Amino acid sequence: MVKNRKITIHDVAHEAKVSIATVSRALNNTDNVKESTHKKIMQAVRKVGYENFPLKTDSNLILILIPDIVNPFYSEVVKGIASSASRHNYQEIIVRTGSHPLTHSFVENIVTDTNSEGVITLDPVYSLADLENISEKIPIVQCAEHLEDNNYSYVSIDDGAASKAVVDYMISKGMKKIALINGPLKYMYSRKRREGFLKAMREANVEAIPNLIVQLPAFSYDAAFSIATQLLSMDERPDAIFAASDVFAVAAIKAAKRLGLKIPEDLGIIGFDNTDLSIMCEPPLSTIKQPQFQMGFLACEMLLEQIHDRTIAPKQIMLDIELIIRESM
Repeated sequence: MVKNRKITIHDVAHEAKVSIATVSRALNNTDNVKESTHKKIMQAVRKVGYENFPLKTDSNLILILIPDIVNPFYSEVVKGIASSASRHNYQEIIVRTGSHPLTHSFVENIVTDTNSEGVITLDPVYSLADLENISEKIPIVQCAEHLEDNNYSYVSIDDGAASKAVVDYMISKGMKKIALINGPLKYMYSRKRREGFLKAMREANVEAIPNLIVQLPAFSYDAAFSIATQLLSMDERPDAIFAASDVFAVAAIKAAKRLGLKIPEDLGIIGFDNTDLSIMCEPPLSTIKQPQFQMGFLACEMLLEQIHDRTIAPKQIMLDIELIIRESM
């Protein structure tokens, strides 16, 4: 047996001469595994040195991993998760991951500490190897943020298409100097929304001005307000701002008002998420409506299916979005 790499469930299956699904059922203490087969698998586990953190603990706890607690997008997703969990007599534990990357060992430690049966992550898992290792040992569903081109469960939206729809609409209204206030590029949503922005500009033969494309280093209302103030104080200021979050868009509205600009006469603004902020601000904000509650609900339903049957096929679900036009455009 090779010693300089991570031992996986595949090694156990090979050693025991059974399928990966059978190993998974045995490690989850599933009743429909023969006693002789279970004994053979446990012997293989010890022989190859497979170290798995707790799988099925019957704790009725699910772990939710989120990057921060300041983004209102997450609160509605968590409500959806909680609604599904409650239906099945499960409780949720929320852990803020902050700037810590979601490595296999990091998730292992949290799962062990919380005695959770499964994981829903709204924080990106950057490494496919980490996702594979986590998924082999405990059910996991990616929610919103997800790795592309893999066979692991997630529920999300097409951020690129949503972003393109925003910019297409702005261009159709005669706007040419369009700014983008975007989130940190470590998130897939930020990368995809920038791609959609640039694609729309390119297809419409409208110049994408580099100085008008801003990536914030962190999710921050104050940073968005400062950037919007700078953009709107330029000699060649933008005539529209696409903000990758309602929080950023509301900051842009405040900056515009401080500078004496009228919305939408002098400046059109569209946000993203359709959070409560979008109808609380003045003027009411045009925005992309994400089905946050549904996203969280489905993610939890998918996770609970995996918890109860580790052999179930992974699902990848992309939900629809809607461009809602209000008085900021």
